[in-house]
Amino acid sequence: MMLKLRTEIERTPLRQLIGCREGVLLLGSCFTDHIGTWMGEHWLKVLCNPWGVLFNPASIALSLQRVLSDNRTDSPFELQALNGRYYSFAHHGKWSDTDADVLQQKLVALDAEVRTFWNEACHVIITLGTSWVYEREGRIVANCHKFPASEFMRRSLSVEEIVGLWEPIIAASDTKHFVFTVSPIRHVRDGLHGNQLSKSTLLLAVEALQKRFGQQVEYLPVYELMMDDLRDYRFYADDLVHPSSLAIQAVKELVADCCFDSRLRQYMKEAEPLVKALQHRPSDPESDEYRQFLQDTLQHKDALLVKYCMTSPHFGV
Repeated sequence: MMLKLRTEIERTPLRQLIGCREGVLLLGSCFTDHIGTWMGEHWLKVLCNPWGVLFNPASIALSLQRVLSDNRTDSPFELQALNGRYYSFAHHGKWSDTDADVLQQKLVALDAEVRTFWNEACHVIITLGTSWVYEREGRIVANCHKFPASEFMRRSLSVEEIVGLWEPIIAASDTKHFVFTVSPIRHVRDGLHGNQLSKSTLLLAVEALQKRFGQQVEYLPVYELMMDDLRDYRFYADDLVHPSSLAIQAVKELVADCCFDSRLRQYMKEAEPLVKALQHRPSDPESDEYRQFLQDTLQHKDALLVKYCMTSPHFGV
């Protein structure tokens, strides 16, 4: 009998699989960026973390509610200044500017972009990072932006609160397929036990949404892959918290195995060498040899997109 050295995750395909031409909106923690960037590099129709990294389920839900509201008026965002820059507490810190009017215009345009993509997307992948939230003047913020800690109150969301925020979004989006994951990145500042309580709250909330909405809501076991399968510290970065490149690759394989239909998996295999070729940094980018190499590679890319009927303006680089 072969010695078993791992408790491997069962790779059960989702009931609704992602196809080559289907739009995917990815939202949530920094782990979402790894998957969204990977899919985008392969010229799939994705929009990843448009508001920036959002760790808690309330900030993600509130952002979606703002974009999807029938009563929206495109009213100005509430901006606050700190050290010469303006910030929105509904956005990640990457959305800031020295000019408040410029930032307002950017944020309104951003919501319009998300709204347009939402209408075309078939799948929404959400990675929840923590149940802990910070409140300022009674409202949950997406990011504290290094404002004084005295301005915020920290608390943990309940399962009921999370479900209550997401139920109206999912109920009003019956044509969308929601895939929830829980980030395997441990929030060690909460203490290991506190981190486990936070992750457990997220898992229970997703379970409740699955029971409420059936096939429309599914769960991808990324958290279990890291915690129960890839338990060796070689799968973690030097900080012993974030996943290593090897672990991220394992997560990508899980996504492909469980979320992609057979045609998309085949496309990803054929696209991979072209992606790597275009990412190659030549010693002499002005040489005739490299120019010819680049031209040939782009021609192969165009032919691949035509082969898989991915030639709309949404595809390509």
